[in-house]
Amino acid sequence: MSECAYKPACVVWELTLACNLKCLHCGSTSGGRRKTELSTAEALGLCGDLARTGCRGVALMGGEPFLRKDFFKIASRVRQLGMELSVITNGTIHSEEIFDNLKGLAPRAVAVSLDAARPELHDRIRGMDGAFKKSSAFIDRCLKEGLPVSVITTMHRLNIKELPGLRDLIKGRGIAWQVQTAGAEGGRFSKDLLLDAEEFYAVGLFVEACRREFSPEELPVIGAHDLGYNSGLLKNVSLYEKWEGCQAGTAVAGIRSNGDVLGCLAINDDKFVEGNVLTNSFYDIWNGPGSFRYTRGFRKEQAGGNCSACAHVETCKGGCNEMSLMKTGAIHNDPYCFFRLEKELFREDGRGIFAKKDLKPGAQPAAPALGRLARIFAGGRGKRE
Repeated sequence: MSECAYKPACVVWELTLACNLKCLHCGSTSGGRRKTELSTAEALGLCGDLARTGCRGVALMGGEPFLRKDFFKIASRVRQLGMELSVITNGTIHSEEIFDNLKGLAPRAVAVSLDAARPELHDRIRGMDGAFKKSSAFIDRCLKEGLPVSVITTMHRLNIKELPGLRDLIKGRGIAWQVQTAGAEGGRFSKDLLLDAEEFYAVGLFVEACRREFSPEELPVIGAHDLGYNSGLLKNVSLYEKWEGCQAGTAVAGIRSNGDVLGCLAINDDKFVEGNVLTNSFYDIWNGPGSFRYTRGFRKEQAGGNCSACAHVETCKGGCNEMSLMKTGAIHNDPYCFFRLEKELFREDGRGIFAKKDLKPGAQPAAPALGRLARIFAGGRGKRE
């Protein structure tokens, strides 16, 4: 099979669905292992296949990845094959072996989930008393060991007021912060807790305010891929200067613990499974001529009603497909695009939440600041240049 033009910059690999927590917003409803979870031998073979495909980085997650006894055997193989390693954990499992081995692996990032500045609320969201204390201690120890720490916060109506407290908890500590929004794919999450349009935009405003007030070294903060695009007021709140459309199957891929391959694990829908690594190699699935057609073969005529007439549609490609599916049941139709929301929030007739005349558009992000931010999220915690 000939290789396609795309190379996976990052593969997010759900090593296991086993988890010691019961988080409200978990899109996979983690807790117990799949009966068909990849064996150690199958997982190590997959590492080699990812390298053969040209994958630059692997993010190992769960469930809780440290519940796999072979975690470090798999993580070590990733590094031995020359790929970058990121680890996404809830931070509640501690041992000297974990910290010693993480240091030896020189990961790009060790990302810990933290959803509230108030311990009681974080514990409620995570479904375990003492979760905040354990995760905070994990972060402290990683910092002490010189590991590149990130915090991932998932926003919904229960914790949207926690953003200022989390900012104050994180800033100035050498921690990179990613803010994302909850979806409705999981079995424990009520759709009543999803952010509405104004709340969603407010999260973008908060990220923007942080990036204007603090340097990338003091508070490196980004919005995830689901957080809105093409604003007339905000800078791009992501790590990149311009949103180039959904990267599922063009630069990223997701692998379930049973070997299913998707363009993005956030799209937790069997209809988007491209194949299984136990049947066909990841190399063949990635390079298949019909694979990931919804992103690789996008045409503006495929955009839904929210996006079809938009001036940005050819580059934006209808926004975040996970958000689009969740809100509209179709892809390429994201209703929570900043460009679209601002038409309603800042209406000419003054009936939006802000009058058009009150807008004070900010300058575009300076390239040096974006560069420093990118280095921090790539594991660098050096001094400001």
